[in-house]
Amino acid sequence: MLRDPVKTDFEVLAALRNDSSVQRQLMIESKQYNTDQIRAWIRRRTRDLKGMFFVIESNGPCGFVQLTQIDLKTGSGDLGICLINSARGKGIAKIAMRQLEKRAMEKYRCKKFTLRVLRINHRAISFYKKLKYKIIEIKRRHHFDGSRWRDVIFMEKRLR
Repeated sequence: MLRDPVKTDFEVLAALRNDSSVQRQLMIESKQYNTDQIRAWIRRRTRDLKGMFFVIESNGPCGFVQLTQIDLKTGSGDLGICLINSARGKGIAKIAMRQLEKRAMEKYRCKKFTLRVLRINHRAISFYKKLKYKIIEIKRRHHFDGSRWRDVIFMEKRLR
């Protein structure tokens, strides 16, 4: 299910990276990234010594999952996951998250994942709560999405 990216994944990863609704949900700059910028992003993620980046595979590439800013002293890392629309609601993200947890515990001895999610993203918040993530903080008007300020929920999960 989780694997390293290959050249044939580029189209799916580029589509996700350039999707304005995905950009809003991931709280990244809303713009169109060119081929070189997307390749640089993939290189940065895959070469990050304090991170993990995998393509989610389910009858073809259907998204990615990443762990960034892994702190080896505290065993924590920041989680991000993104799926194409047709892969949502099928249990794929749940399996991918469990596989990432296992790999992060084995490779980095991770003990905790943290994440940020827009307060208006009720579907994602519900999903994370089902996976035992707890809300640790809500920052009011924390993220400007290009048109308005949004509240951001910070969540964490203690790993076994």
